[in-house]
Amino acid sequence: MIDIFFFQSLLAGIGLSFITSPIGCFLVWRRMSFFGDALSHSALLGVALGLIFNMNIHFGILLVCLMVTFILAFVDDRVDLPSDTWLSITSYSALALGIVFMNKASVRVDPSSYLFGDILTLQNQDFIWIFGCALLVGFFTYWQWQPLLLCTLDAGLAQAEGVPSTRLKLGFMLVLALTVAVSLKFIGVLLVPALLVIPPATAKGYAKTPEQMVLYALLFTLVGIIGGLFISLAFNLATGASIVLTCLTLFLLSQIFKK
Repeated sequence: MIDIFFFQSLLAGIGLSFITSPIGCFLVWRRMSFFGDALSHSALLGVALGLIFNMNIHFGILLVCLMVTFILAFVDDRVDLPSDTWLSITSYSALALGIVFMNKASVRVDPSSYLFGDILTLQNQDFIWIFGCALLVGFFTYWQWQPLLLCTLDAGLAQAEGVPSTRLKLGFMLVLALTVAVSLKFIGVLLVPALLVIPPATAKGYAKTPEQMVLYALLFTLVGIIGGLFISLAFNLATGASIVLTCLTLFLLSQIFKK
């Protein structure tokens, strides 16, 4: 039984690594780590709404993440506050609302399984979501690679070149929301941002091109997930935390041994 669960977790982790690596690289390049954090925290509200209205949890998460994206885009230029302040307010407000609504849902669930992840709750439909999202992310990044890089490097130049930056940004936010939705059960709301940011940050010190950074981030993510799963199984530790700590160890070692 343990072998079956471990194999399922390993398979889900491999699928997630192909999702989080390219998206995480763009988060690091565009300095949007706080935005990824806000979407991850907001995902718990999507879980609560899914339970209350008896709909698919992934759809609930996606709906809330898109709503948060549009709210932040609307208030960004209309409120005299720094963007990180609004991100923090939105993030923790959605997290608090999610916890409150989960307590009011007719179906009783353990919030910690969504906050920190619970691999044992993975079902067949979760694998469909994970690998479907992996295909979507792969297609999106391959199709829009040059426009995304141009918008990341110089938004003004991208606009002058005729790149539809607004639509491209919304498309990226949609893919990011999907990434958060499919990562939730595996690693949890509070730890999803770490999986998105730490491996690309580790890869940044070694890559000489954007393509190399995505590839190295994928390798570091795979090592972090596989190593974290083995550590979790060997020492009976929380899987999500073990994966993040393994990724953190790789990052610290890279800083120590990097020339």
